[in-house]
This record gives sequence, structure tokens and C-alpha cells, in this order.
Amino acid sequence: MNMRQGFSKAGGTAVRDGLDPAGGLDLLGVGQALWRGRAVIAVLGFVGAVLGAVYGFGIARPNYAATALLVMAPLPDPVIAGDVGSEPVPQGLSDLNTQLHIIQSRGLVQRMVDTLDLTSDAEFNPALRTGFAIFPARPDPALPADDPEITGEVTRNVQAAISAHVQRNTRIIALTAWSEDRVKAATLANTLSGIYVQDQVDAKFQAADDAVRWLSDRVGVLRQDLSTQEDAVARLRMRMDLVSVEGLAVLNARLKDARARLQDVQLRADLNPGLHRLTLQETALRKSISELELAVETQGSDVNELQQLEREAQATRVLYETLLARLKEASTVRGLQQADARILSTASTGTYQSPRKGLIMLAAAMMGMFAGGVYVLSRQFLHSGFRAAEELEEATGKPVLGQVPVIPVEGRRALLPFLASHPTAAGVEAIRNLRTSLLLSDIDRPPQVVLIASAVPGEGKTTQALALTQNLAGLGKRVLLIEGDVRRRTMEQHVPERPTCGIISVLAGDIGLSDAVQHVPGLGADVLFGEKTDNSAADLFASSRFENLLHEARAEYDMIVIDSPPVLVVPDARVIARHVDAVLFTVGWNKTTRRQVAEGLRQFEMVNSTVTGLILSRVDPGEMARYGYGGTNQAYAIYGEGYYGVT
Repeated sequence: MNMRQGFSKAGGTAVRDGLDPAGGLDLLGVGQALWRGRAVIAVLGFVGAVLGAVYGFGIARPNYAATALLVMAPLPDPVIAGDVGSEPVPQGLSDLNTQLHIIQSRGLVQRMVDTLDLTSDAEFNPALRTGFAIFPARPDPALPADDPEITGEVTRNVQAAISAHVQRNTRIIALTAWSEDRVKAATLANTLSGIYVQDQVDAKFQAADDAVRWLSDRVGVLRQDLSTQEDAVARLRMRMDLVSVEGLAVLNARLKDARARLQDVQLRADLNPGLHRLTLQETALRKSISELELAVETQGSDVNELQQLEREAQATRVLYETLLARLKEASTVRGLQQADARILSTASTGTYQSPRKGLIMLAAAMMGMFAGGVYVLSRQFLHSGFRAAEELEEATGKPVLGQVPVIPVEGRRALLPFLASHPTAAGVEAIRNLRTSLLLSDIDRPPQVVLIASAVPGEGKTTQALALTQNLAGLGKRVLLIEGDVRRRTMEQHVPERPTCGIISVLAGDIGLSDAVQHVPGLGADVLFGEKTDNSAADLFASSRFENLLHEARAEYDMIVIDSPPVLVVPDARVIARHVDAVLFTVGWNKTTRRQVAEGLRQFEMVNSTVTGLILSRVDPGEMARYGYGGTNQAYAIYGEGYYGVT
């Protein structure tokens, strides 16, 4: 299986642990991971509880609630039942809800803000707040208390601290106020209740006052109109003198009688056409009828006008007397207005509401434990590196020839003495196992020149090269260690002797290989150190002089170990790999990412160099146990201190 197939098989995913073979979630694995991380979870839970205590006892401000009860009157007061300024008492739920909005309205709250001077209260005026709750805020006299913006913000904050609701199946309104001070909470509730009740009285008084004012204006106008109409009637009566309805009836009767007599005379004249007396009578009757008709017409018009004026005057008089009576009634009851609501019970000292310190601490502890669980599971399941040999083999398709734990030394100079004085330490045994795996990787043609490479710096590559060199020298072999990383040149930091010359001098032809190498007693092998050069290191390793150098070294040494620079940083390792028999690729435990490993192996494939095997380096036994590794199937388990008794 090549590198690409190996990583394709692994799926390139960073999540492996905690999944069962069928691809589902391994709940047992999750539980084991949480149990192994119980210390982290407990610590974060404790930290959360402490933070919750700090917030609950030191930062969060206390909150007290006080409630006043108001009851809506079921019936209007009989004393003012007929008052034009009275409003109907709320009857339905919608009316009660309307009253709730009125109680919490901006207008009433603004009146309470002014009454209690809440703009000077730091609880409702953020501009006056300083520090935490444990450090009380002090008013700043330089701030204008009558600033409209500040007043508006204070009013909104006070509105947020007020609530009202109708108690179920009753006409009782519960008005609740919250405050940081228990006494202030009761003061807010009682003050707003009083303002609401007084507002109802004021509204009714204003309505009655408006009605009295309107009635007064209307009565005055009607009084003037009535006087004008009565004067018109009087003037018309004086003009008509003795004319009356009865006199008009007499004239109508006389006119009717004259018309009847004229008709009789005209009948007789028709029977006696030559009778002169009848002609004179007819003429006289016609004249009398004309006079009577004129008199009836004149007097009838005056009578009609008089009747119209009298009717209008009578209507005005009735309206005037009615409004005058209502004016007297409204003026009498104007000062007897009563509110539709009354205070059933005033608010007592507020009761503590929040913060619930115990609940906050519990919630914070739970959040801390949850964060700890997420952290533990993320480290367990979402790692991008490798924690076990089978993971690395499955992902790359390459064998893991060794798993080397962290060697417990401080400083690079302490490495060689530790390797020499602790032959049974876990790290030394791991290197010994690596040596065996390397020599047996090709029984027919055991490798003589071995390149140790890595993807990125800091994977323990140089440590593996030194330890493997010492271990090979312990077999009685003549071993040469070549420092191929001529850029960093860290090898001299591991040995007490400072080199006088190195590989660059040999490649330049200034000195021979035997004169350039330096025997390191603590290592038991010769070392060809790196040297500083202005030329390209990759070009030097690609030259025929480096090939000749290795040819000469093969003749003089049994084993040659080359420590190369990281393959993802510079091309030197790929150039050197063409001249070696085996390539060991170092992967940092739980550090080197899958992408880096894949790209590092691909770099060697691009130059047709085969990576012989992998080294899982810098294994942390404590972390392995925490992640649930270290079972009998893990190679590192046989190097435990309990088996050898030496660390």
C-alpha cells in the first residue's frame, strides 16, 4: 500500500478514537475518555464554581421585589352616578389590561421619577455607576440631573423595574417593583400606586371641570339667545297691537260670511237682471270682501311670525334651563370625584429575589464541567496527530519500526551521559527495539547507510540519530554519524568537544574523511560535523563529491547514520535519500499533523525514494494513559518502568 492509498483508507480525518468499527459513536469510549479526564473536568468545575461565587457575592447586584395590590371598584359611586365627567368602571378583561398599560405608562413613571428624584439614583442612572457592586456607586455632582436624555434613560430603566398583572379570576391588580434596596422597592411600588389612583381622580376632575367650563359657556350663549328672541317677540306684539289669533278667526268668519252673501246676491241678480238694487249690493259686497282678504292676509303673516318666534324662544328656554340645571349639578359634584381603583394593600419591605448565589455557583460549576468535558473529548477525538502505532500505520501504509518515549534529560549535553548510564531505561530500550527492527527490515541486504528524516523541526530527529548511533556502536560496529543539517548544526551542542572541521571541508577537498571525523567517547562512534557554508547545501549533497564521500565511508564503517534537515523545510533530505539504503521518517507523537506526514512522505515519493519505516517519537507515557492507550497491544507498554525497574 503506498502513501496515498494509506491516507485515503484512513479517510484523512482527525477523528478516530471514540468511533466503533461500524462508524458509530462508541459511548463506552466516550465514557472512558471522560473518566480519564475527570481531574480536568473537576478542576474546571471548581473554577466555574469559584467564578460563580465571585459573580454572585461580589459583582452581581442584589434584587428585591415589593408588591402593592389595587382593586378596581365593581360599581360607580352613586354620589357621582349622574356626573358628566365620570367614566364607566372597567368591566371586562380588556379594560383591566388597559389599566395595566396605564399603570406602566411612561407618563406615570415619569411623574414618579420626578417625585422621587430618581435621576440622582445610581441604580437607575448608569452615568452615576462606578465599580462593582461591592464598591458602591457615588453620584457625580458634575452631571446635569435635568438632561432630557438622562431623564429619558432613567425613565426607561424604571419602567423595566416595574411590572403589573391581574390576579386570576379577580379584579385585583398586583403592582410589583424591583430594586437593589428592599426599602426602595416598596417605595417605588407604593408611590406608583398612589400616582395611578390620583391620576384617575385628576382625570375625572379634569373631565368634570371641562364639562363645567363648557356648560358655563353654553348657558351664557343660550341666555343671550333667549333674551334676543324674547325681545323680538315683544317688538312684534307691540307692532301687531290688538291682533291675536282669536281676532284673525273673527276676520276669517266675516270673510266667509261676505263671500256667502255675494254668492246669494249673484243668484238673485241672475234671476232679475234689471234690478239696480242688487247691482249696488254686489258691488258693496265685493269691496268688503277685498278689504277683509287684505286684513286676513296681513294679520295672518304677523301671527305666523309671532308663533315661530315664540316656539324658538320656548325651545331656547327649555335648553337653557336644562343646561343650567346640569351646570349647577356638575359644579356641586365636581369636588366629589373618586378613582375607579383603590389601594387594597400597600407594599411592605421588598423580599430578596436574585441573584440566587447557590444556583449561580451550581450553574457555573456545571458550565465549567461541561467545558472540561468538551476539552477532554476534543483532545481525545479531534486530534490531528498520531497517538498509536496502528493509527500511523493505518494512515500511511508504512510500518512503525519504533516508538521512542520522551527521554528525561534537561539540556542537550545531558543526552549522551544518560544513554550511557541508563542502559535499561525505557527510552534506551525503545532505541534498541528500533535498531533491531531496522537491521531485520531486510535480512538479505541489511542497510548500511541510514537517513533519519522528519517533516518539520522539533520531532526528535537528532535525538534518534544520536541514540541509534550509540546503540549500533554498542554492538561492536564501527559507526559514523554524519550531520547533514548544515544550516542549524545542533550536533555540537550534544558533545563536549567543539569540532575543528567538518563535512564542508571534506567536500571541498581541503581535508580527508579520516582527518575530518571526530571520535566522541560518550557516543562510541565517529561524528562528521556540519559546517557553515555560503553555497547551497542541496547542491553540495547532489554533487559527485558527496557520493564519493559516502563510497569512502561505506568502505571504512559498518554503519553510517545521517541526520538530515526537515523534508518540508529544505530539499536536502530528498537529495541525500538517493544515496542511502534506508530512510527512517520521524513522526512526533500527538504533534506532527496528518497533513504534514502525508506531504513529507510524498516528497520522498517524488524522487523515487522509499521510506523504510516510521519512528513514533517523543511519546508521553502519562498522556498515553490519559488518552486510554498503553494496553498490551501497544509496543511502549513493554518498556514501562514497572517492567525494567529503571527510568
